[in-house]
Amino acid sequence: MKILIIDDDPGVRKYLEEVMELMGHSVVSFKNGYDAIDYLREHEASLAYIDVKLPGIDGFQTLKKLREIDPKLSGVIISGDKVEDLLESPAKEGVYISLTKPFDVEQIEEINKAYENIRGPLEFIYENPYGLDTDKLAQAKILIADDEKEIINVIFTVLEDEKFCCLDTALDGDEAILEFDKKRHDLIITDIMMPKKNGIDLLRHVKAVSPNTQVIIITANADKDSAITAVKLGAYDYIEKPLDLYVLSRIVKRAIEKKLFLDRD
Repeated sequence: MKILIIDDDPGVRKYLEEVMELMGHSVVSFKNGYDAIDYLREHEASLAYIDVKLPGIDGFQTLKKLREIDPKLSGVIISGDKVEDLLESPAKEGVYISLTKPFDVEQIEEINKAYENIRGPLEFIYENPYGLDTDKLAQAKILIADDEKEIINVIFTVLEDEKFCCLDTALDGDEAILEFDKKRHDLIITDIMMPKKNGIDLLRHVKAVSPNTQVIIITANADKDSAITAVKLGAYDYIEKPLDLYVLSRIVKRAIEKKLFLDRD
C-alpha cells in the first residue's frame, strides 16, 4: 500500500522509510504538511504517518486537510507526549491512531496490518497490543552478547534498574550460542559485529532452535544494512550506537511482551 510519512526530522523519515519498504510498502515522505497536501491532490495514499509538531501547519491540521481531500485516508499521529495527553487535545478529530516516541518496528507492523485487515479509517489507539500482565516481564530470561564489556555493563545496569532479574552475558558469538542452548532465553540483545560468530549467525541459530525467542540487534551506523538484513531474517528490531537507553528499555519490554504472547498461544 502507499504510505505517506510527514516529519521534519530527517532521521525519523529515513527510519520509517526503511521499515515501510522492508514491509513491502510504497513510501513517499515529506518534511512539512504543505508538500504532503499538494501531493495528495494529484495522487492516492492509504495511510499517513504524521508528526504532531511540524513547521507551519501542525500534524492535526495536516491530517484534517489530507482527509478533506481523501476521506478514506487513515492517519497515524506521531507524538513525543503520552497517548492520554494527545487525546486531551481539542484538535484530536481525525486521529485514528497515535504513536508515541520512541517507537519500534513491531508497533509499526501492527498498525499497518490492522489497516490492511479492515481497509478503512482505524478507530483505536495503539497501546499495549498484547494485553499482557507486564509484571511477568521481570521474570524473562535475557542474554546480552557483545565483545565490548562496557556495552554489556551499561545494558546490564539498565535492565537491572528496570527490575529484570534473569540476566546472562556473553563476549562472543560462540559463547552466546552455548549460553542460549543451555537456558533458552526469551530475549537476546546482541551486537551485530562479534568475534567467532557474529550477530547474524547468532540470530539464525536462535530462530532455528526457538522461533518465538526475540532478538534485538545493536549496530553502528556503518553496519546498518546488516541490521536491516537481520530484521528481514526475523530480528525484532535494531538499535544504533551510541545507545539511547530509554529507547532500548522500551524496545526490550515490547520484545518480551511479544515473546510471552507467542508462548501463550
